Amino acid sequence: RCPSQGFAFIPAPQVDKESVTRYLLAVLAKRLPGNIKDLSLTLRQEAITGAFYHYSHGLKKHDGNCQRIAHGHRSPIEIHVDGERDQELELNWAERWGDIYLGTEEDKVALTELALSPRANAQLGEHHTGFKYVAPQGLFQLAIPSAEVEMIDTDTTVELLACYIAREVKKMVGDKFVKIVAYEGVGKGAIAYA
Repeated sequence: RCPSQGFAFIPAPQVDKESVTRYLLAVLAKRLPGNIKDLSLTLRQEAITGAFYHYSHGLKKHDGNCQRIAHGHRSPIEIHVDGERDQELELNWAERWGDIYLGTEEDKVALTELALSPRANAQLGEHHTGFKYVAPQGLFQLAIPSAEVEMIDTDTTVELLACYIAREVKKMVGDKFVKIVAYEGVGKGAIAYA
């Protein structure tokens, strides 16, 4: 459950490149000045050659759309141990964070604190985790199967996630030097060391 701007309803039976392109063209056309007569848009899937993670999360302290409680990222990850890329560790993290929700401890609530629809409440059980927060756009609430959640002890910004991965990898490799390059979408990311 979230404010209306937390949703982008695609008026199509299937969400694919074509339906999203049509949706975005319509949204952009409404915001363009009257002297613009034509607009074209080409979407492409980012080419990722190595390991990548695919997680969803929410950032209540964000002013933009990243405050949406279940938006996601599909991004490459680089793990360097003593100056060498460790592709096995990269693949392990890609698997660990493949289609997962990264939850912040601070946002976790009892399921009874959520105001969900009767249909959602009927499907909830002891194997679900609840999240709730207020952000600039409004109140956000989520119930998700616990098996699809990894809890993080900080907010889930890419900078803090890079630090989290560095700490976790450091536990595995001991006194070796760890460098994490954590990407988020196109042209954004963070580097952390441990």
